[in-house]
Amino acid sequence: MLTRAAPENGPPSAYAKNLLSEVRALILARELGIIVKVSCMNAQNFEWSDIPFVLAVCETGSLSGAARRLGVNHSTVFRRIENVESKLGVTLFERQSHGYVMTAAGEYFLQHGLKLRERMTLIQRELSGQDLRLEGILTVTTTDSLLHTFSPVFRCFQQKYPDVELRLLSGTRPLDLMQRDADIALRPTMNPPEHWIGRNLLPVSYAVYAHTDYVEAMRDLPPEQHRWLQLDDSLRQSPMNRITAAHKAEHAPVTLTSAVMGMFDLARAGLGIAVLPCYLGQSCPELQRLHAPDPKNNTSLWMLAHPDIRRSARVHAFFEFATAKIRDEFKGFF
Repeated sequence: MLTRAAPENGPPSAYAKNLLSEVRALILARELGIIVKVSCMNAQNFEWSDIPFVLAVCETGSLSGAARRLGVNHSTVFRRIENVESKLGVTLFERQSHGYVMTAAGEYFLQHGLKLRERMTLIQRELSGQDLRLEGILTVTTTDSLLHTFSPVFRCFQQKYPDVELRLLSGTRPLDLMQRDADIALRPTMNPPEHWIGRNLLPVSYAVYAHTDYVEAMRDLPPEQHRWLQLDDSLRQSPMNRITAAHKAEHAPVTLTSAVMGMFDLARAGLGIAVLPCYLGQSCPELQRLHAPDPKNNTSLWMLAHPDIRRSARVHAFFEFATAKIRDEFKGFF
């Protein structure tokens, strides 16, 4: 078992970084030592950074899928896989017309590579979770509409804690707190994962809105000629699309967009009718509410973090600061 007392002087982050490097080297030597015996490779030539590329291809079954997951170019994944196979002296994948299929060696690599990734994720969570400094990187994932709405919260937090490097990631793709894609998630949901810690901040309601000019222009038109703005969600999983389906005439024209802020901007431009979160609709005086919110369509605004980093000073500071700010200043908008 690897143990060491933290030095009395020097920044905790340096100690944690050195310990992490040592543990990573030990795990790599131990686990890949098995692979060395099987494939007769030279372990010193194997790069730790190669592992995510191989795992991504194993899990997605293609170079393009791995490239999207890792945020790199298709050619970069190709070169890394070719390089790994050359160093290992084995073929990890069969190149087929429909994608990359693991060989026996590839399946063996996946089995042990996943164990390595799980161990490294655990080490990173444990070490970062004991960081008591109000400095360093804090990554928050949220939606584009909440980033727009809560920009004053982020501004005030950054002003109060200038040594914290706040990284704000917005979009519809759910980021993984288990894999440390982010430290905190701020998102509307009805079913937050049970193993995460979090706070239910506010209920999120939805209503039907349109620009006052569009309301006037459509006043004498039949419902079949009212244009609706809708999320590109064919399964109607979002409450906004379910509400749209309940109110829209069957043959009414539709304009699709991939983002809630896209619907908001188009509605403000007077293009059509949109179902929006009330925190967006009520923030724009030019938008007129056409139908009141139905509580059965409400979701909840949750702030979530992984339990292993609950002792992080940065995470704790953001939880306390953002909770008070959002509940005090934004309750009337939700």
